Amino acid sequence: MAKKKNEPKKEDLDTDDEDPFDDEEIESHYPDLSEDSKTKKESVSIDVVDDEDEDEEEEDFEIEPEPELPDYKYLKLALKKGFRDDDYTLSVEGQSHGFCNIFVQLLLETEGVNSAAYKITIIDPPEIFIRLEDGYEIKKILYNTIETLRAEVGKVEKLFKKLM
Repeated sequence: MAKKKNEPKKEDLDTDDEDPFDDEEIESHYPDLSEDSKTKKESVSIDVVDDEDEDEEEEDFEIEPEPELPDYKYLKLALKKGFRDDDYTLSVEGQSHGFCNIFVQLLLETEGVNSAAYKITIIDPPEIFIRLEDGYEIKKILYNTIETLRAEVGKVEKLFKKLM
């Protein structure tokens, strides 16, 4: 036996163009900007708490400023022996061309230094190559160069203070 197709009843078909939500009031999530709402003045009440009684009970403490200390930057150094007995490689982490250039210039002016140069690569920290003359110690050479650098920085600092 063949079954008869179920056809939708006329009542089930919604052929009316009426909106099913016309009868219901839908709340809007947006503010009302109509002319009627602009004429209404809403009053807002703010509660102010008086804290004068609490302030009188607390004692006033003055905080003394901490003395300003100079901000020192310490260098991470690594000294390695080179191919010969007089050759040394000084790795200086975290410095750029400015420091290395000045330090090499001062090394070249120091007695006992035969040659000095530096190289900076992206991979390794900057390296300063030092070759000494016979009979000089690297620790004394570095100490003398650092003292010369401190004296130069002191001169520049005094000059800037005069300008200010």
